[in-house]
Amino acid sequence: MDSVTTLTTSRPSVPSSTWARPETRAAMDGFFQGFGFTAREDLDVLSAWVLEGSTAHREEPRAAMSLARARMEAWFAKVLGETLGGSLLARGRAAFVLCDGARLGARAVTREPLPHDFARMLRAAVPVPAPAQVASVMPEQQLVLWPFGETFRRFLRGAQADVSISG
Repeated sequence: MDSVTTLTTSRPSVPSSTWARPETRAAMDGFFQGFGFTAREDLDVLSAWVLEGSTAHREEPRAAMSLARARMEAWFAKVLGETLGGSLLARGRAAFVLCDGARLGARAVTREPLPHDFARMLRAAVPVPAPAQVASVMPEQQLVLWPFGETFRRFLRGAQADVSISG
């Protein structure tokens, strides 16, 4: 008797059309299209990677989407480092799109290890976070409709200051 050996990879199995609800698949496809993935095979592999070992595919699309966000955020935390702070998913997505990570296909996200040069490029492309918003008072501005007249008025006023302080 001859034995047959097969090669297995860490690639998740591709889900069948009955594996996930259509609404869930549409939501997952839209989520990963936001990263630049457009090929049906990549979208299938990424959905299987997110939903692997979970029952979220049988539930509402919200459960699957929260799982997808958590899974991608964990992947970005591992690749980019957890010291980034802020919205890791938004900043990681921006870096991934800037580096055109989707050109590597789903294997960029689902397989280990990530190519070192791509990981370095991804870390360099992470956008700098914007400073926190702080409430402030805008100084009062004056609209001058006739600049020549305003210049003439200032000339006639002479030594009077242009700034009035009211308190």
